[in-house]
Amino acid sequence: ISERIADDVGMRHQAGAPFAVSEALHEIGMMGNEPILTAPSLAASDKANNGGQCPAYAPKKIYDIVAVNIDISLNQWGQHFPGYMYVLAENLAKAREEEKINKEARKHENDPGAVTNGLQGDAIQPLVIRGNQGDCVIFKVANQVEEEAITFRIHGSSTVVSATGKPAISTNPDSTIPPKGNQVFEWYIRPEDQEGGHMLQSLGNRDQTALGLMGSFIVEPAGSTYLSPFKDGEELKSGWEAVIAHPDAP
Repeated sequence: ISERIADDVGMRHQAGAPFAVSEALHEIGMMGNEPILTAPSLAASDKANNGGQCPAYAPKKIYDIVAVNIDISLNQWGQHFPGYMYVLAENLAKAREEEKINKEARKHENDPGAVTNGLQGDAIQPLVIRGNQGDCVIFKVANQVEEEAITFRIHGSSTVVSATGKPAISTNPDSTIPPKGNQVFEWYIRPEDQEGGHMLQSLGNRDQTALGLMGSFIVEPAGSTYLSPFKDGEELKSGWEAVIAHPDAP
């Protein structure tokens, strides 16, 4: 195997192939049942198994999400950049108000605007939403980004386009949302699915994720409720969690 690695790496390096060494090591290592952790191969693509629409009995959570252009303030010293954001539709007005306050603050010395340390409670920040094991989570996504198509990809999930049941991945044209368009996705989080975080992002182009069109979806244990860290432990009934109980739910 060592000789094969050397030969293959040498040929790819001479050909000028990007990631030549790591790709060769990965492929040849797997042949010998000795997987090697390396940089991803260029041949890697966005893949997922065909999922399916949610069963009628699954309790539902519905998120109305808007993708927008927004000016993002980095700190209390006025540094900022024109970026993007996924935001819950009900919180869009609050995000626009923060954007306005921050813009005005840059005209005055020592004015922090609406930016807080650690983004505690700020409306302008990466989107974090949740669902429980056994839930059917519905994502109604509207694209208000100017002149750019977007996607809504939750990595490591079985998210599908609601209308077709096909995977919501970049190779499925129905998962791409054109400017001023919208799409509905759903994910049936099976009871045996692992708890934990999943990155969500737009794969419309490289800049979108790098400049803010990203977030996290957290899978919580079945039956979990979510408490606000800003309202004395008040249970969240909307915003991060919007719940509609199905009449056929067990």
